[in-house]
Amino acid sequence: MKVRVQVDGQLYEVEIGDLNSRPIQATVDGELFAVWPEEVAGVVATMPLAYEAPMADVSALKQPVAVPASGDQVETMTSPLPGDILVVAVRVGEKVEAGQLLCTIESMKMNNPVRSPRAGVVEELFVAVGDHVNYGQPLVRLR
Repeated sequence: MKVRVQVDGQLYEVEIGDLNSRPIQATVDGELFAVWPEEVAGVVATMPLAYEAPMADVSALKQPVAVPASGDQVETMTSPLPGDILVVAVRVGEKVEAGQLLCTIESMKMNNPVRSPRAGVVEELFVAVGDHVNYGQPLVRLR
């Protein structure tokens, strides 16, 4: 979904990825961000789409994502959509940076990059080139 937002008088074009995934992938003026929205009592507020997207404060999108200091944290990246694995860009034991390409999923004739939400080390790969994945299926585990 693409929306235009205004922050401190400046207009930005924001492309928001799957709203059900965590973190949500958001691209602001060509720069990729991982966004962790707050949920209130398990309810996510939504608003109907209108012809002109409302202006919203996206200052949180421009803030760097905090990376926990603990090297023992384990996180599993899951597939944001169903499709076929075209590229696996990392190997077990490899150090990765936030935003680094982990793999590419082809879905509906479009290549969709899956990027690391934080720095870490690849602990486990659950997919290989040519595999078909479903939404939410584990792809890569980081520690």
